[in-house]
Amino acid sequence: MGKAKRWHPSEESDEIVFAVCSRFLEHLGRQRDSRAAEDDGRRKGAAAAIAKWLGEEWNRGDLTRERIYPLLWEAARRNFLLLLPPRETNLARRIAERYGVAHFAEHEDAIQVVNVRGPNAFGEVASVGADTVLELIQRLGKKKDRVHVGLGAGYAAMMVAKRLAHRVYSDSSCPPLALHALSSGGFSIDKPQKAPITYFSYFDGVLADVECVALFSETVVSSDEYERVKRGPGARRSFERAGEIDIVITSLASALDADGLLGQYLEHLIRERELDPAALKRMQDAGWVGDVQFRPYNREGPIIEECPVRAVTLFDLSDLVRMAGTDDKYVVLLGGPCGECGRLKTDALIPLLTRDELRLWTHLIVDVQTAGKLLSGDA
Repeated sequence: MGKAKRWHPSEESDEIVFAVCSRFLEHLGRQRDSRAAEDDGRRKGAAAAIAKWLGEEWNRGDLTRERIYPLLWEAARRNFLLLLPPRETNLARRIAERYGVAHFAEHEDAIQVVNVRGPNAFGEVASVGADTVLELIQRLGKKKDRVHVGLGAGYAAMMVAKRLAHRVYSDSSCPPLALHALSSGGFSIDKPQKAPITYFSYFDGVLADVECVALFSETVVSSDEYERVKRGPGARRSFERAGEIDIVITSLASALDADGLLGQYLEHLIRERELDPAALKRMQDAGWVGDVQFRPYNREGPIIEECPVRAVTLFDLSDLVRMAGTDDKYVVLLGGPCGECGRLKTDALIPLLTRDELRLWTHLIVDVQTAGKLLSGDA
């Protein structure tokens, strides 16, 4: 006799996997008031009940109680489970009061504190960022035929784009979208996934009508060459259409963070002997604390003359400030910890809260540890 084929949950249809997951959570929800000591028994009871239901309603007697749990993991693998990170509204209100965020009173989502900490905080801040962007898309979709979204570079914006694509994948109510790359993002040749144009692939196959506006150019140029590059064939159309963008998704980097893309690129140029180390020192002497879209700033405002390179990006800091002050335009700023080392970016975030010249966001999303640091005596 031939050997029986081994069962694997990946072979099951979406319909079965989703039905099992939905039934399991519903079963546990009905018994949520039971004592914690009975949790294991309740889970086993749920699995047995679902196995019985599958046999009676689906004629799948082969899906025993032991096979229910692998199907739950399969549901998670297929992104059927959408977790909504908790928000800490009291901390958000206190930050708004301390830093004089006037529009918080009218828009309570202007500052959002995600009640998570530790290694997962970076990803959960990005998740809330994606959910916030989707809410803004739906709001603008009632007024516009197509909503234009600008995608910044880096891991944070990448994770926002990934979750956003998942949220709209089969959403028939999602308005038509236009995705714009805010920069070429090619600062690191060994990490191309940080470049905005790579995020477009997440939206392949989504139900909504999606248009893409790529930006192809050198990563950085000298100030003298900037206008010429903007008129080049790979960038001209992107710059001409920059005014159409309704929502910008971006993060920030701290000058003290070794994982910041701008800092890494400047260090690379120095190692390659293409940049005098004195140029970096001039930025540091100018008080460089951070950058948004590779445009550096200190505690007072943008750093322009001292920066030795000019990143090719659709918006300068002043452009983002104007955008944030325009009706029906939004800049969603992700202020969570570094996605690679976990370092908080509070030192770079404070000027964006305190200086009108740098108030370039309409929505700020941070983790609970960053919020605590912002409210501490040190801040």
